[in-house]
Amino acid sequence: MKFKHKERKEVFRNDVVTVYNENLILPNGKEVSWTFTGKREVVAILALTENQSVIMVEQYRPAIRREFLEIPAGLVEENELPLEAAKRELEEETGYQANTWTKICSYFGSAGVSDGEYHLFLAKGLKKTQQHLDEDEFLTVKEIPLHDISVYDLHDPKSIIAFQYYLLSSSYCEDTNK
Repeated sequence: MKFKHKERKEVFRNDVVTVYNENLILPNGKEVSWTFTGKREVVAILALTENQSVIMVEQYRPAIRREFLEIPAGLVEENELPLEAAKRELEEETGYQANTWTKICSYFGSAGVSDGEYHLFLAKGLKKTQQHLDEDEFLTVKEIPLHDISVYDLHDPKSIIAFQYYLLSSSYCEDTNK
């Protein structure tokens, strides 16, 4: 199938998102207008302590008008690699650094309406440092035993994907069978 991209116009822009309207020619020759968001890359970190607890954050999310429990995450800055952003965000939001980093995966969060790419990392060998929140960040750091995660009513896709990946990986299965 061939799609032809004709004209893309920027409709709105701020620090987080850009809204585009683009004219496309479909494989059947019909021309349509498509609106989508261009979003900066996001990193998210599944940070595990030595005793198999997860470092999570709870913060108010205005779009859904409630507190939200999720793994630490943030935007990738210009000219920053995703791993660098993950290390920065983990320490800024939680006050932890990690000795061991493993990339879990990258994915597009909602490819039908956004080009925003998410990068998930596993962080181990945690060391407590100091939190460095931005002036508009108000969050609570929580340490939750991994075996208790299913009790929580998680609604955050990046957290769910990270947990599923880890729980299905052989390292977790081996650890729990000892």
